[in-house]
Amino acid sequence: MESRLVGFCVLVAGLGIISAATGFAAEATRVKASDVYIEGDSCVYPGSPALTLGIVAAVFAIVTRIYITVTFGGSSCCRSDPNSTPVSKFLYVLSWVASVIAVVLLLAAAGINNEAGGQFDSFGYVTCYVVKPGIYALGAVLALLSAVFGIAAYVTLISSTQETTSPPVAFPSATQVDLEKS
Repeated sequence: MESRLVGFCVLVAGLGIISAATGFAAEATRVKASDVYIEGDSCVYPGSPALTLGIVAAVFAIVTRIYITVTFGGSSCCRSDPNSTPVSKFLYVLSWVASVIAVVLLLAAAGINNEAGGQFDSFGYVTCYVVKPGIYALGAVLALLSAVFGIAAYVTLISSTQETTSPPVAFPSATQVDLEKS
């Protein structure tokens, strides 16, 4: 059981760190408003690896989520599992929420970062869209928190399972009972 717990923690932590690292790299390389220039009636965006990094971060967050869910046996953690505790259920739900928000933020930022062209506003000016500072970083932090919450939920579930499945049994030490005569 110990090796399974360690393996789960190492794998989920590794996937979460990769997701967070690529998310932070996307934040560092995102297209800024000062990088965009207007040519004619369209916006010209420079090349940036932020799109690819944002998508990779989202994919690793999804893979982390899938692994955590499969390890928990689907959503059996939140059903009437006798081994689960309210703490493990709460951490599992927090992990889900953080994961979903992280993926949405990372993919939305990647989509905006790849925006081409421009839009005319009501005054006739061309408006160019860029990702606001901190969106990729917030997605990266939430992807990492999702992994941390998933690990914590698994650890609390495993520790409560070990407590309920192997209770200590007391045997009498010095009794003079003959079992054949009973």
